[in-house]
Amino acid sequence: MESDPFWRDIWLIIISFLMFIGTIYIYFRLRSSTFRRVRKLLEERVIVKTRQLVDKNLELEKLSLVASRTDNAVLIASAEGEIEWINDGFIRMIGMPKEKVLGRKVSEINVYNAINKEIEAAVAEKHSRIFESNVTTHHLKNIWISTTLTPIYSEFGNLKKLVFVDTDITSGKLLQKQIEESLKEKDVLLKEIHHRVKNNLQIIISLLNLQSGYIKDEATLKAVQDGQNRVRSMALVHEKFYQAEELSEIDFGEYVEKLTQYIYQSYGDKTDRVKMIIESDRVGLDMDTAMPSGLLINEIVSNAYKYAFPGDSKGEIRIILKKQHGKVIFKISDTGVGLPEEINLEAAESLGMQLIQALTAQLDGELEVSREKGTEFTVSFNYPRVHS
Repeated sequence: MESDPFWRDIWLIIISFLMFIGTIYIYFRLRSSTFRRVRKLLEERVIVKTRQLVDKNLELEKLSLVASRTDNAVLIASAEGEIEWINDGFIRMIGMPKEKVLGRKVSEINVYNAINKEIEAAVAEKHSRIFESNVTTHHLKNIWISTTLTPIYSEFGNLKKLVFVDTDITSGKLLQKQIEESLKEKDVLLKEIHHRVKNNLQIIISLLNLQSGYIKDEATLKAVQDGQNRVRSMALVHEKFYQAEELSEIDFGEYVEKLTQYIYQSYGDKTDRVKMIIESDRVGLDMDTAMPSGLLINEIVSNAYKYAFPGDSKGEIRIILKKQHGKVIFKISDTGVGLPEEINLEAAESLGMQLIQALTAQLDGELEVSREKGTEFTVSFNYPRVHS
């Protein structure tokens, strides 16, 4: 029976069939295991994605709550500038219903000033821009808004959206306007004060001028003329301040040119023989500094006219004004006979020299005197000054 070919073939068929069944079984077992692993991975991914979507929905809900409840106006437009969404704050602020806004171009709703220019700049810079606009709302109310325009880009660098966030700054603008008007009124008042003080000083100068006509003594007459020049130097400071656009400082170089013209005219007998030269940087001085500085230059220049060129002698007076390294420097020199060696500045008895010393001290400055080739006074002080 064992050698019977029939039964041998039967057994081979049975064994082959069993091997086939076994192979199928092993295949499906392996596939089932693979499917279970894949299914488990997919379930885990679904859980992660679901959690992410829940988190994003919660975040979107919060953002939606903020966007809808905030007093700021929020507008979202496409890359082409077509309005896609506005929040309730925009409706409240501008007074335009959604149906009149959505689908229109941002430039068509007449809310933002020079909006095309602002969009082009924001897109070119790829950065937020802040700008202001004056708007008449649909409630016929004039308001000021400050807008933050932010371009949004895709991961590939393509422009996706334009986001506008508007804040009503009308109250701040009104306060700013009130402050500016108050400052303007203050400037007008200060200019009026300077003008009146200058006029009062001018009256004093005129009175001294009238009085000098009755003075016969030469020494007394010179003293009165010196007094006129000192008062005139103060009056000129007030004149420059009420003429200036900014009341904080005056151009001291311009002041010195005007002052020396007055001094020049008061010494008419020497004007043909003495040349005045002024070299000045742009030196701006405040009221508390310009007043003593003007008196100081008046004293030194007047002394040069009076004493440096006796008889018919000729020469020049040079004034140099500089500002460097936080210091203002005046150099007033003449090519005259020079200051006599016997004169001690610190113990000088003349009013002019005493004033020069006192005014330098008032400026917290330093005074240097050179007697070579005439006389040179150098005054230097820190500016801006620290007022105690």
